Amino acid sequence: MGNILVADDDKTCRESIQKVLEREGHTVRSADGVDAALEALESGSFDLVVCDYRMPGKTGIDLLIELKHRESCVPVLMISAYADALVEAAIMRLGALELMKKPIRRQELVACAARLVGG
Repeated sequence: MGNILVADDDKTCRESIQKVLEREGHTVRSADGVDAALEALESGSFDLVVCDYRMPGKTGIDLLIELKHRESCVPVLMISAYADALVEAAIMRLGALELMKKPIRRQELVACAARLVGG
């Protein structure tokens, strides 16, 4: 199983994703925004980052840009209730491997995480 970082400003969503992934055997750390996620990435090794696109201050795109700048190869699953085709194209161009639209279905999240973590 993988070591996963979940970044979302919505505490309920963040905790829900964390519980689902932990039940599948993953180790999950959470962050309430992009800055906290970047700090976690500096202090730990992750097999996957699950990140909300739209958060106050910095967005998921800011996270992707910073990961590119750091030459990080950690896979990113972006989640969003607001992504349209242009946002989706930008997210993918910047390196996210998947975009999952909210509300997230448990089975879809589990399958996507397993695929991206490689297990």
